[in-house]
Amino acid sequence: MYEVNQKTLAAALGISSRQVRNLREQGMFEFVPDTKKYDLTECVSEYIEFKVKAEVGGGTSIIKEKEQAEHENLKKEITRIKLRKLRKEVHEAADVEAFLNGMLLNFRARLLSVPGKVAPQILGLPDINEIIKILDEEMIQTLEELSEYDPDKVNGENGTEIIGDEDDEEQEEFDDD
Repeated sequence: MYEVNQKTLAAALGISSRQVRNLREQGMFEFVPDTKKYDLTECVSEYIEFKVKAEVGGGTSIIKEKEQAEHENLKKEITRIKLRKLRKEVHEAADVEAFLNGMLLNFRARLLSVPGKVAPQILGLPDINEIIKILDEEMIQTLEELSEYDPDKVNGENGTEIIGDEDDEEQEEFDDD
């Protein structure tokens, strides 16, 4: 048994004298009976055990740090998606579905109206080439409706919609300037 004072124990452990006192107050280091000295071998093993437990117990903080890092990565990804949506590089599935449904319903109605619209024009025409020309022109006009893509219409009425609850307040602050 090696009996040492507080200052020597602190130097041996590589910590401050104050830290030795704090650890003693927490119930770690005990004085050798009838002295104000510490048993060096017992204190060193106690301190090593304390540090190992702190590291192993710190495993939960490592898990927490990983979760926080994952959370930050998800926030970054969400921000990227929001930015791409603002740049009209991507659209939400519901917006695309609503836009396509409306466009296809209009296209269907337009196709179904072709015979009624063209029939009076071709009724008495004797030349098949002239009939084909009129039908072609009407079909081309109908098909052009499909090619009219406007990203503002896909996002809603005016396309200036800002995504996310937090961004709405920030956007309002910028709009006031």
